[in-house]
Amino acid sequence: MMISDDILLRAFENSAGHMANLDSVRAIVEGLTGHGHSLEDVIQSLEREMEEAEVTLRTDLRILINETQHLVRRMTSA
Repeated sequence: MMISDDILLRAFENSAGHMANLDSVRAIVEGLTGHGHSLEDVIQSLEREMEEAEVTLRTDLRILINETQHLVRRMTSA
């Protein structure tokens, strides 16, 4: 498993309690893991998903992106 997968999964776990569309976000996360994508690619993919999503799913994806970026910042400053 790549580090980007670990970070994305941890971000999902950390933020799942704040999401209204948990199953939809879980499916998106599962679709993005296991392919060797960089974190930049993962975030871009999440942002593309937001373009077509309804408002609550867009909010959930923004929460996930923010948590992913927060974890990256914590890792790089440690």
